Amino acid sequence: MQFYPIHINIKSKTCLVVGGGKVAQRKVNKLLAAGAAVTVISKDLTPVLQELVGNDRIKYCQRSYKDNDIVGFFLVFAATNNKTINQQIVSEAQEHGVLVNSVDGADRGDFIIPASCQVGHLNVGVTTEGKSPALSARLRRYLLSKLSSITPESVALIGEKRKQMLESGNAAHQDEMNALIDELISQIENNNVNLNSIK
Repeated sequence: MQFYPIHINIKSKTCLVVGGGKVAQRKVNKLLAAGAAVTVISKDLTPVLQELVGNDRIKYCQRSYKDNDIVGFFLVFAATNNKTINQQIVSEAQEHGVLVNSVDGADRGDFIIPASCQVGHLNVGVTTEGKSPALSARLRRYLLSKLSSITPESVALIGEKRKQMLESGNAAHQDEMNALIDELISQIENNNVNLNSIK
């Protein structure tokens, strides 16, 4: 299976997570970080999800999934511990043209979530398209360690130089931007990582 890599703007988009365990919790946290409007359907929630409900960060339906609960949502995540219910969610979402992700495997839904690491506006995603999540996870830990040598401010500065270059058309700004990129890459390269520390 071949996936199309994409970063999608979900700010204020309605997203549904069915499930209330730790896997669902991770989905919810990432969705909230991206500015999504999140609804969770589950009989039970982790303490973290309960706190989000208490702080009005997410909408909560305390019940089991019902037929066609997915209607009207931009993205859906089937994150229960019941494969039959997850498959029902996937089937109904696809029937209604709603993009759906299933925790039961890359071949069960429409999209997968890469293992990612972020420093400011620099976001690096790693995926094996579901073939080896362990490899993706370890590469993520490796990249996190490598990227610890740079700061969000250094990434933002490159963005500012690009803006100056586009606005002015001055080649000097492009040279300055390229110099900053070279310096950032050099910092990453020179940050030695002990592979035993990321197992």
